[in-house]
Amino acid sequence: MRPFLQVLFLIPVLLLSTGKATYAKDNLRVEHLPKVVKQGEVCLIRALGPASLKSIYGEFQGERFPIAVGAKNGTYEGFIGIDMSTRPARYEIKVVATDGGSRVYSSALSLKVEKVDFGIQKLSLPSSMVDLDAKTLERVNKEARQLKALFQAFRDERLWRGAFIRPVEGEISAPFGLSRIINGQHRSPHTGIDLRAEEGTPVLACNSGMVVLVDQLFFSGKSVILDHGWGLYSMYFHLSEALVKEGDRISTGAMLGRVGSTGRSTRPHLHWGIRINGARVDPLSLLKIGIHPIF
Repeated sequence: MRPFLQVLFLIPVLLLSTGKATYAKDNLRVEHLPKVVKQGEVCLIRALGPASLKSIYGEFQGERFPIAVGAKNGTYEGFIGIDMSTRPARYEIKVVATDGGSRVYSSALSLKVEKVDFGIQKLSLPSSMVDLDAKTLERVNKEARQLKALFQAFRDERLWRGAFIRPVEGEISAPFGLSRIINGQHRSPHTGIDLRAEEGTPVLACNSGMVVLVDQLFFSGKSVILDHGWGLYSMYFHLSEALVKEGDRISTGAMLGRVGSTGRSTRPHLHWGIRINGARVDPLSLLKIGIHPIF
C-alpha cells in the first residue's frame, strides 16, 4: 500500500476501534467535472465540506486517490484518470475525510463513463520498425517493463501547480486513442497525442515536476518523462535532443528538449502522453480542467 494511503487508512480505522467515531454524511458533498465523463478523460473530483478537515481521500475502482487538504472555504479537489479501456458503465466514487478529532465524514457519488469511438489510423512503416528480430524484441520488452515499473511508482508529494500547458503549439497530427494498423497489422492504440512541429522546436514542461527518465528507447526515440507527483506523469517522445537530466526539478514551461523524429517516427513531431495512477488519458482533457483554487 502506498505510504500516504497507509496513513489515511489508519485514521478512520483507529477512530472506529475506539467506538467514538461520528459519521457525518450530510456535511460532505461531492461532485465531478466534467459532468459527462468519457473513456480516456481526466476527471476532477470536488468535495465541499467543513474548512477544518485534516485528511481526505477518494476511492475509485478499488484504488484510493489523494485529494488536496487545506483548501479555502471548505473546497477540496483531486484528479482521477478514466483509462481509455474503462468499460462504459456507472461507477461509485467514495470520499472519506476526518477533522483530526472523532468525526469521520463520508460521501459518495455515481459517475457514468461513456464510450468513445477513437477511430482507426493506418500507417506504412519500414519493416525493420514493425517486424522485429529476436534481439530487438528483447530490447522492446525490457523497455516496456521499465516504463510499467516507472508508472507504478507513487510520489506522495504533489509537484504540479496551476494550469497545465501545451509543450508545443503545433497542430494535432494524430489524436489520442486511435486504433493503429501498421503495415496491415493491428498494433497497440495511440496513448498520447502527436503535435506537429519543425525539427528543433523547443519542447516545454506541461507543469512542474521531476525528471525521472531521459533515455533513447526503440519506439519512442529520445524520451523525457516527468513525475508531477500523486501518480501523474507526462511523457515527451521522439526528441532530437534532451536538455535535462534525471533528478532535475523542473518548473512549468521549462525547456526539456527539442522536437525531432527519433525512434519509430517518419517526420518531426512531439508525442505527448499523460498517465494518472496508471490510467492512459488524453492530455487535452487535462488542459480543459484549467486552474482551480487548491491547485
